[in-house]
Amino acid sequence: MRKAAVITISDRASRGERQDTSGPTLCRLLEGMGWATAHTAVIPDEPEKIQAELLKCADELRLPLVLTTGGTGFSPRDVTPEATLAVLEREARGIPEAMRAASMKITPMGCLSRAVAGIRGATLIINLPGSEKAACECFSAVSAAIQHGTEMLEGKTEDCAGRFRPEGPDGQRAGTGKILALCVSERRGEQKRPVDRAVLRAHHGIVGDAHAGNWDRQVSLLGAESVAKLQSRVQEKLLPGAFAENVLTDGLCLYELPVGTRLKIGTALCEVTQIGKECHGDCAIRKAAGDCVMPREGIFAKVLESGEARPGDPLIVSVPRSGGD
Repeated sequence: MRKAAVITISDRASRGERQDTSGPTLCRLLEGMGWATAHTAVIPDEPEKIQAELLKCADELRLPLVLTTGGTGFSPRDVTPEATLAVLEREARGIPEAMRAASMKITPMGCLSRAVAGIRGATLIINLPGSEKAACECFSAVSAAIQHGTEMLEGKTEDCAGRFRPEGPDGQRAGTGKILALCVSERRGEQKRPVDRAVLRAHHGIVGDAHAGNWDRQVSLLGAESVAKLQSRVQEKLLPGAFAENVLTDGLCLYELPVGTRLKIGTALCEVTQIGKECHGDCAIRKAAGDCVMPREGIFAKVLESGEARPGDPLIVSVPRSGGD
């Protein structure tokens, strides 16, 4: 697992006068994205201590990602942005801009955040608000970009959002992710459960899954980054299959793929037929979290060539380029 640090910056929390909820919640969100929290700290709003903690995470521990929570507002003691800028080598201004834009859709006070983000060495440092709710909302707005940005810092990828690279003389673009879990349910209406192997049959879907057989929606897929967006809103751990997805993936922005995209799921060849779907009225996830990502970010595919897949297998994407690309 990739490793990160979460630093809570709060006078009151450091003195034990209030419970830190933002830090642990960010740790859970990171876990939902496949990250391990290797270091946590609760420190007061003092520039020297903030800088020392950031330098420790970046220079000594060499962690690829550091999230701070707290100290980004207008209070005289809110000095996190200034302390962070003092240790950054390069700013990443698009990240806080995206977080403020997302916050403004929820409250007009979102523009008052002074959070900054940037790079020191191979470490990405991002300021988040001190409020648990606001920290979760801001993190969710940029979680996919964080994943991609840290990979770029580690030299693992050079492509843009969507993680596609030019490939071959046929004018195609391609990208590779991996299968985190395969899930099926024997009867409609039942919670899907993970399995260690799935057979994908041409013109049918996953053998043994109650939703197979639908010509246009034979296999459903959802990215782990989409699940992470809602994990903070529910107490219960969102397990694979929670959104009725057959395939839980990592490493690709699935909802950016156009209809017609070819997917190699294990050894089976599939084709994307639909992006999102209408959420049914009694959706348990929507009731619990107030939202459901499947209608916006889930995708559906039909099986063109039979094959089988297991967790850990690659998910290979081939996207035809448009004429002007």
